Amino acid sequence: MSDAAQVKALDDRCPRCGGAFHCGVSDAGPCACTTVTLSAALQAQLRERWSGCLCVSCLATLAGGAELEPGAQATRST
Repeated sequence: MSDAAQVKALDDRCPRCGGAFHCGVSDAGPCACTTVTLSAALQAQLRERWSGCLCVSCLATLAGGAELEPGAQATRST
């Protein structure tokens, strides 16, 4: 693998939070995201909204019931 390809592999950005992360889909071992359980409905929502991977932190937050957009609950008017 070229140096440029290695940098790209380590330079993933979460489309939800914008944070840098390493997607392990091509790694020899299982990706860290396999430790997060998402409902089929949430998986479908994620596929509709984003085409790429999200960071493990966002996946865990979403699995816990958070809104798809970060801060969405905090910015709603009451």
